[in-house]
Amino acid sequence: MNRVLSDTLGILNMVLALLIIVTGMAVGINRFNEVGHGASVGGILIGLFFGFVAAAAVCGTLATLLLIENHLRNIRAITEDLHARAIRARK
Repeated sequence: MNRVLSDTLGILNMVLALLIIVTGMAVGINRFNEVGHGASVGGILIGLFFGFVAAAAVCGTLATLLLIENHLRNIRAITEDLHARAIRARK
């Protein structure tokens, strides 16, 4: 069950990152419209940049924790396999 929850959290993390990036772009467009420049490429690029920075800070941290969890899961599987081989070799 924990594996399913961890995998689901990884998917939700990706969705959240995309949502943050798109929201940053929308805010950039909105800010440039407010100052009278229209929805220019500059507003889109600035919004995307800050969206990427925010997504990296929030979702990157969570992604790192999920990656550590995945590595620990793999180490456990390898260790259990080696332990089982050692027991079979003794017999």
